[in-house]
Amino acid sequence: MAACPVGAITKRKEDGIVLINKDKCIGCRYCAWACPYGHPQFNAEAKVMEKCILCVHRLEKGLRPACVDTCIARTRFFGEIDSLTRLIREKRAERVSLGFIGAKTTTEPSVMYTK
Repeated sequence: MAACPVGAITKRKEDGIVLINKDKCIGCRYCAWACPYGHPQFNAEAKVMEKCILCVHRLEKGLRPACVDTCIARTRFFGEIDSLTRLIREKRAERVSLGFIGAKTTTEPSVMYTK
């Protein structure tokens, strides 16, 4: 992310997951101001920025993010956007968009939310 003055934020080419290198992060919060989705959050105790990384350590083992597996309501899904779009159509979701609903952006988000 261009807003990070120390290059602590990267987007993986293979899956679009955005990662924050906590060893490089200086906690300046520029990424929070620049992110149109409000994902980066300041961890006051560690004095660095954090965000959901979709449990990348689980993905690398062929597992789904923990929130998907533990969601009691079974309302979280994970997978390729094309497959999820079909699933959502089948479930007749009221509204589908990329990124946060209603977000105006050219960032090509890798996460889809429904409402």
